[in-house]
Amino acid sequence: MRSSFSAYSIFQAMHDNNIQFSYKGPLTQDILTSFGESIKEKLHTDDCDEKVIRRIFSILVESAQNILKYSTDRLEVDAVTRKDAGVGIIGIGNLTDKEFLVFSGNLINADSMPRIKALIDHLNSLTAAELSLHYQKQLKEGTIAADGSAGLGWIEIARKANRPLEYEFVELSPGEIFFEIKIYIRVED
Repeated sequence: MRSSFSAYSIFQAMHDNNIQFSYKGPLTQDILTSFGESIKEKLHTDDCDEKVIRRIFSILVESAQNILKYSTDRLEVDAVTRKDAGVGIIGIGNLTDKEFLVFSGNLINADSMPRIKALIDHLNSLTAAELSLHYQKQLKEGTIAADGSAGLGWIEIARKANRPLEYEFVELSPGEIFFEIKIYIRVED
């Protein structure tokens, strides 16, 4: 009996969308470090500008941190300490010679959806100057959410992106949502 799995289908989807790297699984600090170093090496090999590499890497790290902290799909990564990590997908693509894409996705609780949507919509409504002011204000005020975050990661992502953040929520079952986000980074001339 033949399985419905097809590595070629995955290869073709990645090829068609110019995806250079993609990872699906638990995101730990070690995996993120390894993944990040591989991406940096590949971008350096492609003679990508150092400033662009730093922007891509920064967005990649912030996206991974969101999966690490907020994914409702968790996997134990250390049996001794019972430490777990969020499971998700993350990757980068080179859409054109002038534009990169960083994407990520993970399961979230449906109750989180309105807050995430409102936050991203607000960030998308701000100009670059307003984003910088918002970032500085958030740094000074030090407002910490119930989850222990200051919300700086999302602001930082929006500041480094060259287009509004694109996102989608896919309802998988009542109470379970797959959240995906796409961040575009343009290479400056």
